[in-house]
Amino acid sequence: MITVEMKQGLLDAHADPQVTELLGTLPKRWGRMSPLSRLLIVEFASLLQDQDLLQIGERLDEKGLRAGLIGSTTRGSLFTDQAFVDTMDGNSALASPALFGYTLANIPLAEIALTFGLTGPVYALFATKSPLPTAEKEAALLLKTQANLDIMFACDFDHYEENGTTTFSVQITTVRR
Repeated sequence: MITVEMKQGLLDAHADPQVTELLGTLPKRWGRMSPLSRLLIVEFASLLQDQDLLQIGERLDEKGLRAGLIGSTTRGSLFTDQAFVDTMDGNSALASPALFGYTLANIPLAEIALTFGLTGPVYALFATKSPLPTAEKEAALLLKTQANLDIMFACDFDHYEENGTTTFSVQITTVRR
């Protein structure tokens, strides 16, 4: 279970001891990742371990599994896009290169692929209604049409601010044949 304290640490790029224990070692880019990327990695590790698909420090490709991930989002990377624009402060030469890479909705999913050895399709969809069922449907279609896939994952992910409150939304499921 991802505790509130762990989530707060993810916002600050702090690796709570429970996070380190869950992952074994932190990905090399941990400090540069967006908070959403860090949260997705922690949630994904928790799911894989809860379902006995991986042990701490293992990767799916090393176990001979070809897996993919379809993420669905309603806002994409809008929160990070705004943070990137804010770093410009009227001068594009001062824009943060650390944020720029996270201005694409696919990037948090790519971080999962790199961390856990996903070698199948990994991409983001935009869905204003029912993001998780949209991702699950796409993942099921890929399993049906690509015989070389062993397993797919689907997720709904978003990071946004509304009425002064920052919200992270992450749900991940396993899709099987």
